[in-house]
Amino acid sequence: MQRVHPLQTHPEFSILRTDYFHEYRVENWHLARDGSGSVIRHTCPWSWKHSIIPLIISISWPKAGSFARTLILLATIFFVWTRCTQVIHESVIVLPEHGIQLETHKGLPPLTLFITRRFVPYTILRDVVINEGIKRWDIRYYLVALKEGATGSGGLEVCFPNILPHFPILLQVYRDLREFVASQMSLSSQPP
Repeated sequence: MQRVHPLQTHPEFSILRTDYFHEYRVENWHLARDGSGSVIRHTCPWSWKHSIIPLIISISWPKAGSFARTLILLATIFFVWTRCTQVIHESVIVLPEHGIQLETHKGLPPLTLFITRRFVPYTILRDVVINEGIKRWDIRYYLVALKEGATGSGGLEVCFPNILPHFPILLQVYRDLREFVASQMSLSSQPP
């Protein structure tokens, strides 16, 4: 069991391959595009600047009235909530003979506090495609798992919905997922 970084230009992407599953993980950071090699993080860990906030609250609390205390309390809750629900990383886990699991890890870096998991069994997984969508003035590529329900209605499950990684990462995951879908289709079409 070893985690590898197959794309030199995108070290935020890693693959963990074992005999039982394959995990494709995209962390919420990337290298600067100017060639300097500096890391651009999309999460904000606690810093010394955040220690000023309790100091300000402790000074203003005794002097504040009930309405001001309510506002201070709501602002504090909002600040803590936004810091604790940052996306740390997202992953696609391929479980052979079962399906794929899409995970989003949120929390205060590096601590994961919330994990959202969506499972797509291979029996309803029809295909994996790379779509393109328009976001403001930008065209973004995203990876989608197409699924078919029991009534024939279809559905989409977006892989990496919060981070939306760059195309080379999506292409690497797409190729591996296509192999998985093709192998599962051939296994299910064989007579027992």
